Amino acid sequence: MMMFHQPSPHRHHHQQQQEQQPPSSSPEVDAIIAVTNGFLRALSAKSPVEFDKYCIHAGGMSLWPPAPLTPRFCTIGVFVQHISKVEDEIDERIWDPEVKVSELGDLAAVWAPFRAKVNGVLDHVGVELFVLHKLEGRWKVTGLADSCRWPTEEERELFL
Repeated sequence: MMMFHQPSPHRHHHQQQQEQQPPSSSPEVDAIIAVTNGFLRALSAKSPVEFDKYCIHAGGMSLWPPAPLTPRFCTIGVFVQHISKVEDEIDERIWDPEVKVSELGDLAAVWAPFRAKVNGVLDHVGVELFVLHKLEGRWKVTGLADSCRWPTEEERELFL
C-alpha cells in the first residue's frame, strides 16, 4: 500500500522529501482499503443495504469487460440494482493496492489488480480504480473504473 500527499509549494525542500516517502500503512490508508474491501464484500453479497455503507449511488462507473464485449457506463446505483438480481455467485478480490490521498484529505484513489470468480471459476482479471471522497468524516466510493481481460491458463491454475 502506498499513500502520497501532494507537497505544498510553500514548504521547504527537506519537508517535501520527507512527505514523498510513502508510509507502508496509516489509519487513513487502512480506512480507505477497508471501504474498497467492503464494497467488494457487498458485491459478493449482492446486498443493496451493504452497498449503501460503502458507496454513493449517484457516483459513476466505467466497466471495460474483456473483448469482444463492449464497455458499460452507468451510475453506481444502477449497477447495485443490476447486481442485486444476479443469481451467479460473485467473488472479486484486489491485491497490492496503491492508495493516493489528496493534500486536503478529502479525495482518494485506489488502483489495484483484481480477479473475479463467477460460480467458483476464474472469469476475468484486470485492474480496478476506486475513487473515494470523505463525506461527513467517512470514506465512500464515488466512482469506479475497471479494465479487464480473460485469464491465461497460468492464471486459471494460480487462482484455483
